[in-house]
Amino acid sequence: MTMRGAVLALITVVLMLPGNVDAQQKVELELVLAMDTSTSVNEDEYILQRDGLAHAFVHPQILSAISGLGKEGMAVTVVQWAGSLQQIVAVEWAHLNDEASVRQFANQIRSMPRRMNGFTDIANAISFSVDQIFTNDFEGNRLTIDVSGDGTSGQNDPRIPRDAAILQGLTINGLVIHTIEHDLGDLARYDLQTHYRERVIGGPGAFMLNAESFADFAQSMREKLYREISGPLFAFNR
Repeated sequence: MTMRGAVLALITVVLMLPGNVDAQQKVELELVLAMDTSTSVNEDEYILQRDGLAHAFVHPQILSAISGLGKEGMAVTVVQWAGSLQQIVAVEWAHLNDEASVRQFANQIRSMPRRMNGFTDIANAISFSVDQIFTNDFEGNRLTIDVSGDGTSGQNDPRIPRDAAILQGLTINGLVIHTIEHDLGDLARYDLQTHYRERVIGGPGAFMLNAESFADFAQSMREKLYREISGPLFAFNR
């Protein structure tokens, strides 16, 4: 072997050592917040969702819950979704482990423009969100996707990507939003809840919450965030 060949071989070995591989940031929780921005969500309702989410993050109880995760903290991103092939990362992944990082993330949400509009495809929203979990720079002990929306999946069956996600160790929670203009009485409300319960949520500790209207979104989102951040044992104060 020539001297040049020996040097190249040595460089290759060194680069393959574990210490030279980019390590992912370890966090307690990786969370994708998948927000419905389909046609059934008008601009006022979008703003209520956006501002409600931002407000929830800076609530003292949520700040305390994130602080309780320790230095590892959590990683979170916001995804907007509508119909098939209509999903986008609206707020990039952020590492939250103190009040300053949480407030910065909340400000990014508050200034987030609407990027998607169209039909309602929860199945592709789940698939897209799973991809975000496994292609980011974090390694979480818990992997969670939260799907919030005001309608059933009209294009593809969410059970297929949901079941695949569960097999990969993910939990999918749901936040169902009821709207007068799109809910046709108690039957439609029941159908939406049933759709999320049977076809959307799943995995270890999965749960579903209801927001009686878009105006009620902030309160419901705060409760959902607290449960997701704190883990199985929690005591939420209304």
